[in-house]
Amino acid sequence: MTKKLLLCLLFFSVSPALLGFILYFNVFSSSTAERKVLGEATSLPPPTSASQVYGSFEEQKAAVAPTIEAAVATPIIIENYLRYYHSPLLPYTNKILEEAEKNGLKPQLLVAIAQQESNLGKKSPEGCYNAWGWAIHERGTLCFSNWEEAIEVVARGIAVGYCQKGLCDDPCEMMKKYTPKSNGSWCAGVNQFLKEMETGFR
Repeated sequence: MTKKLLLCLLFFSVSPALLGFILYFNVFSSSTAERKVLGEATSLPPPTSASQVYGSFEEQKAAVAPTIEAAVATPIIIENYLRYYHSPLLPYTNKILEEAEKNGLKPQLLVAIAQQESNLGKKSPEGCYNAWGWAIHERGTLCFSNWEEAIEVVARGIAVGYCQKGLCDDPCEMMKKYTPKSNGSWCAGVNQFLKEMETGFR
């Protein structure tokens, strides 16, 4: 009897401490786990909806598409335009594109000026390879050794003398320096030929 009584007294004296320890451990571990989960949740970026992703993609695609289309279409337009008018410049389509890109000007402008000045080289002075009326005046005519040299010199000259001074965006402003004696027909012609290349010429 005494042994059982001692065991009961021992159990009731130890159990409150044991119960307290168990309680403390459960509360501490669960709060730690909660803090960990909450911390991970707050460190994550806000959820992105499908519409946000799709909208962003569509905006980027819309911005890039015209550039891609222009890069692909321009060589075809220039080549077809020169072929349609039976220009002697047709074999030099790539040269026109390369020099225009190198000098930061539109190849269409080079072609339109050649169309206005010499019907795309068909009416340029014989043996001069000068389709742009470049440095042709009452004192004489500037001639080039070949079409490649002519394209290089004229593209560079237009870029430096006109585009860098903000004159290439408006042929009528360009005309005031390029051919100041024109009554307006020069810029009207250049604008017409630029429009043809933009909208079609067949």
